[in-house]
Amino acid sequence: MKRILFLLILYIPLGIWAQTDSKYLEGAISMRDGKITFTTEMNAPGMTQQQIYNTIYNWAKNRYQPDGKLNARILYEKPEKGNFIAGGEEYITFSSTALSLDRTRIYYLMNIVCEAEKCNIDITRIHYWYDEARKGGQKYTAEEWITDEMALNKSKNKLSPITGKFRKGTIDLKDLLFSEIQSALNKEMVSLGLSITTTSSHQKEVAQTQSSTSPITTSTEKKKSVDTLIKDAVRLTITTGNEEQFEIPLEAWGGINDLYGKKVACCIIDSQKTMGNMLMSQNDLYTLSFYSANNQEPILIIQCKKLMQQNISGEEAQKINSSSSAEKSYNMYIGEIQK
Repeated sequence: MKRILFLLILYIPLGIWAQTDSKYLEGAISMRDGKITFTTEMNAPGMTQQQIYNTIYNWAKNRYQPDGKLNARILYEKPEKGNFIAGGEEYITFSSTALSLDRTRIYYLMNIVCEAEKCNIDITRIHYWYDEARKGGQKYTAEEWITDEMALNKSKNKLSPITGKFRKGTIDLKDLLFSEIQSALNKEMVSLGLSITTTSSHQKEVAQTQSSTSPITTSTEKKKSVDTLIKDAVRLTITTGNEEQFEIPLEAWGGINDLYGKKVACCIIDSQKTMGNMLMSQNDLYTLSFYSANNQEPILIIQCKKLMQQNISGEEAQKINSSSSAEKSYNMYIGEIQK
């Protein structure tokens, strides 16, 4: 009976996987030394090893704190080597209603190694404690639960209904963690007066903004930087893949950044804006259009493919855009700028 109930609970969110974003499919999981490991290198031109270490360490110190139920904490620190390790313990929520809560506890190690102008981050030793309230629950390692063989169908084009939600939740959490660290570095770079433009390829993209085939295009005759065009804007609209358009306040703009090797655009939408959030949830492709006071046509267009969406608190939103309200909750959307 226990096994039947367990399977029934897992099959509840089956409809979620009807359409699968490619970022969760084959190639999303990598192995190192027999362990599933997510790794990235982040660049921070102009920052010293100590500045990068302090920035990421302060982020981790605020995020990884025991709270009575969860025992997340910093496990090891070696400032002179630019290295520390954090032990993560938190919940991934699959679904939550008034009648049921479907979630898993996830544990992982995050190893950060900082050098001058860059850092390397690994997330590994991932395991789960699921359905803990039911007679002790079930415990799994990532290696036995979210690999391609376990979490994808035979054709490798869909997530499996049971293990797939663990794989999706883990990848989303990894994306969120990397995004938070990159945002912390970008914020510190701005405070130090450094440019957050980190790659020559990005400089080429900006230089080509007049090209009609570029994912970032303008209708102005004078060549202006993307940052200047955004500062000139008084309106911002989003057009989703089904041609539905809605307007969001400029305070919802989160900026253009680098995220694990990809150029991305971030926006945050008040969770009470039901129509806008519904359209964004249902579409993977969308276009951001910026308008100045003297133009009926957009002065800047950014074409995006949704990488992730995540509910965040008002305080978290303020770290992205200080004009956000700490009293509200938001949905954060990160989209890869299309090439």
